[in-house]
Amino acid sequence: MAAAAGFDISPAVRLALSDEHASTDEDEELVKALCEVSLDPRFKVEGGGFKNCYSQGIENILAQRLPGRGIRSSPHVDSRLKVLKRKYYAIKDMLALPRFSWDGMRKMIQCEKELYDAHCKDHPRAKSLYGIPFPYFDTFDVIYGKDRTGREEEELSDEVVADTENENTDEVGDEDGDKDRESAGPSGRSLDVASSCKRQKKHSNGTKRSRTESNFPSPRMLKDVHSHFQNSIQHVSTMATAMELFKDVHNHFQNVVQHANAMATAMEMFRDAHDHFQGAVQSVSSAASAIERFKDAHDRFQNITHHGSMVAAVMECGTDHTQEKKMCEEPQQKAKVTAIAEIQKLGLTGSEVVFAASIFAKEPNQMEMFLALPEIYKRDYIVQMLNAPAAPSNRP
Repeated sequence: MAAAAGFDISPAVRLALSDEHASTDEDEELVKALCEVSLDPRFKVEGGGFKNCYSQGIENILAQRLPGRGIRSSPHVDSRLKVLKRKYYAIKDMLALPRFSWDGMRKMIQCEKELYDAHCKDHPRAKSLYGIPFPYFDTFDVIYGKDRTGREEEELSDEVVADTENENTDEVGDEDGDKDRESAGPSGRSLDVASSCKRQKKHSNGTKRSRTESNFPSPRMLKDVHSHFQNSIQHVSTMATAMELFKDVHNHFQNVVQHANAMATAMEMFRDAHDHFQGAVQSVSSAASAIERFKDAHDRFQNITHHGSMVAAVMECGTDHTQEKKMCEEPQQKAKVTAIAEIQKLGLTGSEVVFAASIFAKEPNQMEMFLALPEIYKRDYIVQMLNAPAAPSNRP
């Protein structure tokens, strides 16, 4: 096709375009590299398609696995993948029709030969597939099964090639017809008539061809449309990627906001706990200070009582000893009754009340200190007295 159009194709390119000359090991390594690239997000776009640079990634892999072969992304990788994809899509189309099936063991299409021949008349690219295995169908189905963009590009490329072949065939046919008409006729007159007819027909064919060319887009125009289509796909893919990034950033921002709110709530709870702790510390400090003050007061009271007792003893040295003893015991008895009554108000058990009374009987100073304390500290004082280290040995 390219030779008829006047293009010069190098042997390397012709080998890459040829289906028969492709080696099995190169195809296997090519398909393996394609699988690796299909799993690399750097070469994929949203929707399952490939970026334009994916064949360069395949070239880099093949350069490591097949050194010295000189395989390039263009034309070798692109051309060979085009041939393999054409086979895959042809098999895919046949499997969508009734009476066609796939032999998974032999990796080839299954159908009647007459049905296959009839199908190839309307679908020329399905030729040379009957009875010939295509071992890469399952792999291509995973990679290209949902790639509509790649399928549309393949069909557009086939249409461009077909239009180019039709134009070249028409031009070659017209030139051959002109040569035949020039050689017709045994005399010069007949040659003149033939030449006249030739010029008229050539002009008519040229006009018709001009009309045809004006009605149909040229391959260059189709190629430009294809390039614009590719650019549009890239822009759409870029926008889709940007949208995904924006969604990820938005989700991360939402998580940060939630964590910030949780941290703020935790800080408020910590502040409340700190305030309660400070209040408890202050209360404990106040209680300790009060106990110290009451201890000082108790000591002073003891000193005053001691000095008062000494003064009373000096001034009443002549009083009867029995009367003095009676006078001293009456206040202590009243103090004991008062202390027991105060203990009963504290909500203690009977055994605890009895144990506290026994301590007061042995240690009157404890009873005096208890009676001197304010109401709010009396229970703490009794509990501390009952839990003193020496107290358990005195319990019944």
